[in-house]
Amino acid sequence: MPDDSGLPAHLPPPNLIGLDPSWSRLVPVGDVTWHILERPADTGFGTGPDRAPDVTVLAVHGNPTWSYLWRRLLQRAPSTWRVIAVDQIGMGFSQRPPGARRLAQRIDDLDALTDALDVRGPVVTVAHDWGGPVSLGWALEHREQVLGCVLTNTAVHQPQGARTPELIRLARWRPVRAVVTEKTPVFTRGTTTLSAVRAHRLPADVVAGFQAPYLRAAQRSAVADFVADIPLEPDHPSASTLDAIAEGARALDVPVLLAWGADDPVFSDRYLRDLLQRMPQADVHRYERAGHLVTEDAPESVDDIIGWIDHVVAGSPSLDTDPNPTPPLSSLTVARSDSAVAIAELGAGRTVTWDRLTQRVDDLARGLHDRGVRAGDRVSLLIPPGADLVACVYACWSMGAAVVVADRGLGIGGMRRAIRGAAPDHIIAIAPGLAITRDIDIPGVRILAGSATNSRRRLLGIDATLLEVAHDGERRRGEADLDSVADDELALIAFTSGSTGPAKGVAYTRARVAALVDAIARAYAIDPERDALVAAFAPWAVLGPALGIPSAIPDMDVTDPSTLTMDSFTDAADAVGGTIAWTSPTGVRALVDTAAQTTRRPQNLRLLMVAGAPTAIDVLEAMAQQLPDVQIATPYGMTEALPLTQVDLTELREAGAGPGVLVGHPLEGVQVRIAQLDDLGQPAVIATDAVDVTGEIVIRSPWMKQTYDRRWAIQHRTGADGWHRTGDVGHLDALGRLWIEGRLAHVITTPNGPVTPVAAEDAAARAAHTPMAACVGVGPRGRQVVVMVLPRDNGRDREGNGRGLDVADVDTTIAVRSAVGERCGVDVAAVLTMNALPVDIRHRSKIDRSRVSRLASAFLSGSAAKVSS
Repeated sequence: MPDDSGLPAHLPPPNLIGLDPSWSRLVPVGDVTWHILERPADTGFGTGPDRAPDVTVLAVHGNPTWSYLWRRLLQRAPSTWRVIAVDQIGMGFSQRPPGARRLAQRIDDLDALTDALDVRGPVVTVAHDWGGPVSLGWALEHREQVLGCVLTNTAVHQPQGARTPELIRLARWRPVRAVVTEKTPVFTRGTTTLSAVRAHRLPADVVAGFQAPYLRAAQRSAVADFVADIPLEPDHPSASTLDAIAEGARALDVPVLLAWGADDPVFSDRYLRDLLQRMPQADVHRYERAGHLVTEDAPESVDDIIGWIDHVVAGSPSLDTDPNPTPPLSSLTVARSDSAVAIAELGAGRTVTWDRLTQRVDDLARGLHDRGVRAGDRVSLLIPPGADLVACVYACWSMGAAVVVADRGLGIGGMRRAIRGAAPDHIIAIAPGLAITRDIDIPGVRILAGSATNSRRRLLGIDATLLEVAHDGERRRGEADLDSVADDELALIAFTSGSTGPAKGVAYTRARVAALVDAIARAYAIDPERDALVAAFAPWAVLGPALGIPSAIPDMDVTDPSTLTMDSFTDAADAVGGTIAWTSPTGVRALVDTAAQTTRRPQNLRLLMVAGAPTAIDVLEAMAQQLPDVQIATPYGMTEALPLTQVDLTELREAGAGPGVLVGHPLEGVQVRIAQLDDLGQPAVIATDAVDVTGEIVIRSPWMKQTYDRRWAIQHRTGADGWHRTGDVGHLDALGRLWIEGRLAHVITTPNGPVTPVAAEDAAARAAHTPMAACVGVGPRGRQVVVMVLPRDNGRDREGNGRGLDVADVDTTIAVRSAVGERCGVDVAAVLTMNALPVDIRHRSKIDRSRVSRLASAFLSGSAAKVSS
């Protein structure tokens, strides 16, 4: 084999996909020559100092990639930026001098290069993999020039007690290292197969681009050297350099973005956690289902990085800053301590009084503190709705810890992803909850809500049971109170339903949760002397103690509202004298369907609230026949803010059928605007309160979320200036009332303009006498046709598969086309049927229109006679 150890630098082949040859240049620096990609800034005027770029972006790759990794960054960055992406010495198309280079020398190499290139501040470094330590080392030596740092899937420290990733250990193992990393292309090819995108691998031409500098064994010598330079031992030659970088990162007081592939088998979330401990000021965006090469698996991450840099260059404030802070009236404590019933769990046959709940909360708080839980920690709670969950929530709040609530409505896979994303410090769970999180990195205590045998303790890694924690707290009774906590501290991370993509963590501060309690008490005129809650959507039972009203949870499967019955609903209401009830549209249908099985009805109920998805007025009318003296209302809101508006059945009757579902006037303290849709269904940047303008609904209220948790880019797109872009579409009418017309992601873009689905679905369901319908678009954006899909069974697919498409019969097709055309002025191209419509797990009400659209497209194209997702 020829000795290529002294290969000179040279330019890449001119035909690599996505790479502009004009970016490539060779830069001699001392005794080595670099290959870099550079896209100079185009300031458009003057010479000299006036031509300084707005910012210089210095991008550093890791092992075994090269500057090709940053091709999209060069392509998409603003023209007033200077963008430099380097090939580290021995890597890519830079010179391959003989001998291995240690971490310290690589930092010196980069320092010499930036001097030669006359790089001046402000500089934002962008790095991946082992480019992370190199770029941070450079940043620490050029602190006065550095405006910010972007890190993607990297590490500066091996967390204590954490096992080194298997792929790193294998590649670094001396007997195979040379074979895996240098003599064969296993390591270089393997990196491009670490994609977490299950549906496809990287395109062959992109893989060829990454492989281009590493075709011969001698071209891979630095790949092997890089692996050997990973300092896993304390006496490794690069250990002290990496340790200095790791400690120096704590003092690097500049903005930081951690853009992270969530499914990286090498740099997992434990390394993200370590970086956050060192740089707590960092913004974070985790890309679900993206792996090690996050900019390849999630190409949108490049635009997000550019958006973040632009945000930093502009000196914009933090996105979760509240422009209108409102001091809450309520506190996150149990509001009563008498001997009346506070919580009734009908399924468990259990009641808890206020005084016992108050004492239990205090005992748990003190016991948790003894076990190492501290203010600011995140505690994951995987406990069914009931007294234990309520006690744990208020115990955490009383000591300043935040609770992470991933409910069963997300499904097991969704729960696991949600918990991993929120990175809790501790977990309290029933046994199945501890089982499904056994392999998730949770560094603190693992507490079982239940009894534990010795074998169960070993199997599930249990540190204590909830009862043991409470007993620990009992021994601390009478001691000084735990420290008070500021209102702006994190209190809650809840999760969206995941009906339009992976569930997003929604972060609420203590002040915002308290403001939510205030809003509910005010909106529904709650009187602790009179009212009690029937939580047929069980999580709402958690707010009962702060409101000072008892809560009852019916005997039902809390993940499936269709299991609610009129008997179980009445039992719950009777248990606490229920005056207010909360359920979903599916729960209402279940009450109507089972009403004939019993003559019993709640005696004290004054208000039934139905939320979670648009509810057909026919269903509400049927409910009103069963509960004629009860006010039936449909609050509008979402995980990010609820409630926002409200309308009752009387007003719905008066409004009649319209272009959507009426959800009523904004509540006191809520502002609503509309960002008008263009012909391609894109919302305007500026929102308006004009009448009869259809667009994305934009809201603001004192009790809406503080931010999306570890989803910086989504918060940046949806939460600027204290407003939240909801992703829902609708309009305001002349009376100032809000109408919902669907989801932004589900808007159909026809040649005649955008079509929103909700009114068309209601018209179709009425015409076909089905409980639900899905109005979807088929075809390319801007030229889509409207297709209506009807269920053949009960309307909802519990498994979410939505199988068995077919063409509707002629009579149904005519009826649906006529009804939709008359009400909405929309031509329906085809009417299909399927066994059941796929819906979300949590509410069993939100149709997955995106999936239905894919299925309908495949069916109508003739690609399958029977189509399943």
